[in-house]
Amino acid sequence: MSVLERARSRSRQLVGAAKQQLGRRTGNQRLTASGSRDRLVGTVRETTNEVRDWATTAARDARRRFGSRPR
Repeated sequence: MSVLERARSRSRQLVGAAKQQLGRRTGNQRLTASGSRDRLVGTVRETTNEVRDWATTAARDARRRFGSRPR
């Protein structure tokens, strides 16, 4: 995951948490729901990027390990 992608997903989580807390304190259910959704989207994006990076690394390692073997 690039640093920029990680920063975007983390900032989305932080903004969502702030919106959620503000919504709770003011009694605004829409703001609370929006903040909860933003936190969830940030978490899902971060997890998706981590899985993608893991799969890319595993594929590269497999090619290195098994790609040059004679058949």
